[in-house]
Amino acid sequence: MKLTDVETSATAPGSGGRRRRLRAEERRESILDAANIVFGQRGYDTVRIDDVASAAGISKALIYEHFRSKQELYGELMNRAALEMLERIVAAASSPDASGPSRLERGAAAGFAFVAEKPEAFQMFVRDVTDPEVAEQQAELRRSAVAAMIAVMEMEPPETQAGLERRNLEQIAEMMVGGFYALGDWWLRNRDADVSELISIMLSFMWLGLGRMQLGERSGTLPPSGSGVENAEHDGHGNLTPPVQPG
Repeated sequence: MKLTDVETSATAPGSGGRRRRLRAEERRESILDAANIVFGQRGYDTVRIDDVASAAGISKALIYEHFRSKQELYGELMNRAALEMLERIVAAASSPDASGPSRLERGAAAGFAFVAEKPEAFQMFVRDVTDPEVAEQQAELRRSAVAAMIAVMEMEPPETQAGLERRNLEQIAEMMVGGFYALGDWWLRNRDADVSELISIMLSFMWLGLGRMQLGERSGTLPPSGSGVENAEHDGHGNLTPPVQPG
């Protein structure tokens, strides 16, 4: 008998009490499910393969039948979570009837929905690790998220992108992804906070500021402190359409 065909302690319906054997792919998925919770709750550095085996109710040797190392196991979990999260965000932001602030609002709402549904998976993106290879994979996944956000912004018509060069889109995408990571992490520590309010604050900060940039304003061109600042802010904000509030 192969290790990948070991029996579980659960009984299959109608089996007369016999234990059902998990197929290799089912066993692999059960390991990933257990590891996702353990890593998400405790972090990469403090978790051992023994901890994952205990959570999955199997032997450490069986885990090594499917994954060569803790690093490989963690890496697959991050890749899966990143792909699902980005697919949700891009799909929502790419809706044919979305544009401008509504595009950003839908993408942000999809992102926060992922955080709420799968907090352990999201933690893998934002929690620091000491393993340099895992840290580099985190960085690569973040670069992929930035590239996806640039692609979303480039869906906008030319007039919406007026005054912004490609490098500006890259810079804005970096801030968007970084802001989403930070707010998602903050919300996991403050779950009594209203998610729709977080989305509104994030979009107001980005969209209103973006509008002023497109008008040619930069921090070096702002008036000195005093009443002029308040008037400039009021005038600039007054010319922009506020973000759509979550429904």
